[in-house]
Amino acid sequence: MTCPVLAGSRARALQRVASATLADAKRRFLDKAMADGRGGQHATGVRWWFIYCVYGRGVSPIQDPRDSSWETAVAYEDLLEDMAVWIAVCRPSGRQVSHGSVAKYVSEVRGWYRRFYRARLGLGAEGSRINDVLKGYAREVPQPPQLERHGCSPRDLVRGLEAIGASRMWRAATMFAESILARGCEIARDSGRGEVFEESEHMVPSDVTFFSADGARHARVRMRKRKDLRVLRGKQATVIVAGGGRIFDAAHELSEWMSEREALGIPASAPLFCHASGAMITVDELRDVVKAAMEAAGRDPRRYGAHSLRIGGATAALAAGVPPQLIRLLGRWSSDVYQIYCRMSSQAAIAAGQQLASAEVDTVEGGFHEEHLEMLPAEVSAMRAAVDGEADEQMGGEDEA
Repeated sequence: MTCPVLAGSRARALQRVASATLADAKRRFLDKAMADGRGGQHATGVRWWFIYCVYGRGVSPIQDPRDSSWETAVAYEDLLEDMAVWIAVCRPSGRQVSHGSVAKYVSEVRGWYRRFYRARLGLGAEGSRINDVLKGYAREVPQPPQLERHGCSPRDLVRGLEAIGASRMWRAATMFAESILARGCEIARDSGRGEVFEESEHMVPSDVTFFSADGARHARVRMRKRKDLRVLRGKQATVIVAGGGRIFDAAHELSEWMSEREALGIPASAPLFCHASGAMITVDELRDVVKAAMEAAGRDPRRYGAHSLRIGGATAALAAGVPPQLIRLLGRWSSDVYQIYCRMSSQAAIAAGQQLASAEVDTVEGGFHEEHLEMLPAEVSAMRAAVDGEADEQMGGEDEA
């Protein structure tokens, strides 16, 4: 007689308990835990660690995980401290590195070692003096000022793209990104992290639907959402690309590019924004185009990058009078309060997109510098009222109990 607990899918699953497939899956999951898809092996800090140990000190960068002696732990902790000082003082990258970046590099090394060897490198973060060393470094050596990123104003973006003779594809990609406040990795492939094109993840022409409203042609696009929902797969967001803007018309540019790519014979299964060969654009290429366009528009290219399209779009929307809570929805920023009280509509998205693409912006340097917006006083009050209401309900339930 077969035990019901061990029948059906349970039985089949138990037969695979010792399967090599599960071990492979665990390895893949550990690799995918880090942005480079290799468990952090390609992180900047890990690369510097190998270079310093192998070429600088002639020692192994891998502490024997079976050796738990105090002497070995101290020796590798000293190596980590020395690498941190080397990066700070000798500047192997050719430029000064801030104390915060050096601390991040050390953390990347520790995390990589823990994931691969299930052991602590050196004395571990709790026994480390590196933070104190770096604090002293910050006090003794003036730290490099953080170069503030600026946003691309709609007018500068159009002027710059025309000046560099940008192709229809790049016009469509950049204006699309600015109009929906996109991150670079949402429309382009991040080659620096080993990302490859996947039709289930990246936009393709079939994700685009055009429609008309209020005398203008707009587009509805399915796309992935990154950062807030980075652990999810697939295309989690639907955005509205508004047409009818006075300075640029992102929906029109997208339509023109889709017609051109079809004439070029680019397969429909190829990425939405791609070269004539069908190869998907990369974040690095997007960054280079933005820098070139902004330089042609008379701006300092060092202050611009792929993220400047997101910053510029949000700044232009605010300048056009779009309410902050709607900007949050347009930019797909997460906020528990706004998930409760706000819902996106096509009408609101079209109106905001038209205002954004028609805004004259004189100064964009004071735009958004973080991946979130500060809550307004009215929003804080609304959140406090909601929290107090939940607390009252819970207290009422306890009294009844």
